[in-house]
Amino acid sequence: MKLKLAFATMSVSVLLTACQSTQTSRPEAVATAPKTAPAAPAAPAAAATPAGAAAASNEIIIDDRDPGFKSEGDWTLGDSGADFKGGTLWAIGTSAGAAASTATWTPDIKIAGMYDVYEWHGDDPNSDHASNAPFTVKSDDGTRTILVNLRNNTGKWNLLGTFKFAAGQGGNVSVSSKADGNVLADAVKFVPHQ
Repeated sequence: MKLKLAFATMSVSVLLTACQSTQTSRPEAVATAPKTAPAAPAAPAAAATPAGAAAASNEIIIDDRDPGFKSEGDWTLGDSGADFKGGTLWAIGTSAGAAASTATWTPDIKIAGMYDVYEWHGDDPNSDHASNAPFTVKSDDGTRTILVNLRNNTGKWNLLGTFKFAAGQGGNVSVSSKADGNVLADAVKFVPHQ
């Protein structure tokens, strides 16, 4: 009888100890739960890329501070407002007999084909920009000069035309200061023609 009572007392004691252990460990588990890092949100599903966006990933933009740009003559760093990447180079327009300053943008074409070629120029705050800046495109089609009015269409891409380019660095776009006002050399963009 004493043995049964001792066993029952011991069983109750073990049971109480187990319950106390469970109760003391349970609040700790609850207390540490908020400290764990929340689950990372699921990544949004990738949106379908429109057909036109694919061409944008293959475009080549050369700014006046990028590799692929070269200037010769008297160019000055300026900020006329609405410049591509916040700055541009400008040169004083020269007469036909004077030495001209030139700037050239040379792309590294990865895929041969037809490209839409654009130029970018900023604002004309002093009303002294050229109305006939000669942009010359050298491509597989030959050499063609397009006169650009730098007083209009500021702060955006302006299409010079569509030209055929071979892979590599054989083609380019250049501008000369042989114009009736100041000439800007800012940025040129080459976009695969769709």
